[in-house]
Amino acid sequence: MSKLELTSLNCTSCGASLSGYEGKNEVQCEYCNTTIKILRPRSVSVSQENLSNDNFEKLNNYIEILQKAIRAGNYNEGYDYCNKALEVNPNIGSIWENKAICAFWRSVSYLNEDKITLSNAREIRTFLNASKENDPDSESYEITADAIGSNLATILRIKLLTISPDTSTTVNKQIVKTYSSRAINRAKDYLETMETAYDIMINKDVEILKYLVEEYSNLGKLIWWESSSNWGNSEPKPTSFAQLSGIDVDKKRNSLIKRIQSIDSSYEAPGIKIKVINYWKFIIIFIIVYAFIGLLAIITKK
Repeated sequence: MSKLELTSLNCTSCGASLSGYEGKNEVQCEYCNTTIKILRPRSVSVSQENLSNDNFEKLNNYIEILQKAIRAGNYNEGYDYCNKALEVNPNIGSIWENKAICAFWRSVSYLNEDKITLSNAREIRTFLNASKENDPDSESYEITADAIGSNLATILRIKLLTISPDTSTTVNKQIVKTYSSRAINRAKDYLETMETAYDIMINKDVEILKYLVEEYSNLGKLIWWESSSNWGNSEPKPTSFAQLSGIDVDKKRNSLIKRIQSIDSSYEAPGIKIKVINYWKFIIIFIIVYAFIGLLAIITKK
């Protein structure tokens, strides 16, 4: 399997130009420390069988352009020429694989944009499936699928961290910061896309699913569970955030745990973390303060 080395590579997180990736499988950005799996274009060889001389020449020309475009980081051009090549012959697995690589980079955006969606990830998986169907003996398919899945999961974790309360509401005459429906839908999309990133991989990184379990256990970025009582331990219930997202967090969490345990039978899921306000503590403090003030008043009168 011949490797086509990249002539340009940018960080998927901060957009910085990367160097020192030649011959490596991954590289770490020196600006934001994000680790990127290297996605090199796959070399394509074609046979003239069932092709006219004109189409054979046209196909080779398209392949040359798409490979040069991917090597230079021009993924929109590479994607377009993958389509042109597939119009001539849709049965070449290596072109579908290159199209999946271009589709990944076209979907990747920097932190101030929002282009990664579940539909993008599913589209990439479709292209990879087409590659596998047409070239089941591919030597590069596994590397490509694992790199795309790993990179997607990494980027989505970073994306999730950027979500913050972006609106406010009034509760008991106090203004409380909360999440808008747009922010909630973004969070839902990132988490579901992360699971699809895991599904894309051939060598499954179970840490991706463990991360999702932690998120749905109130150990991550967002609060999915709350106590039904503030006076002690009680059964957790989904927060309004969870309800508005449309995610059945209990069902989703249990499903993820089962998937992990089917691979790692020793896995023990973390418990759901609930912050319970213990009002007894405040009452005791109040009594102590009140008694002190009363004692101080008696001493002052004397």
